Amino acid sequence: MSFIPLALGTVFQMITQKGIDAAQEAMLTMDETDQLILQAQELRHQEVMDERSEKFNEAVQERSEKMRERELLMDLDMSDRKVDDKITKEWIGLIRGQ
Repeated sequence: MSFIPLALGTVFQMITQKGIDAAQEAMLTMDETDQLILQAQELRHQEVMDERSEKFNEAVQERSEKMRERELLMDLDMSDRKVDDKITKEWIGLIRGQ
């Protein structure tokens, strides 16, 4: 008769151990799933950051190009003014010379 409680205890222990193993396996699976979700979110975040970075770099390049164009126009304007000043001085010299 002492064999029955011992057998029942062993069976109960086996069932309990299988339940613990199943619970641990479920927890590991949930953890792996959570890790995959976090990796997917991180990848998406990185894609968004890459897009923003690309747009920012394009905007900076466009602004730099506009600034170079503006400086070129200012230089051309200054050259025109110098030529105009020279012509004006020559006219003044011609008028005074007569």
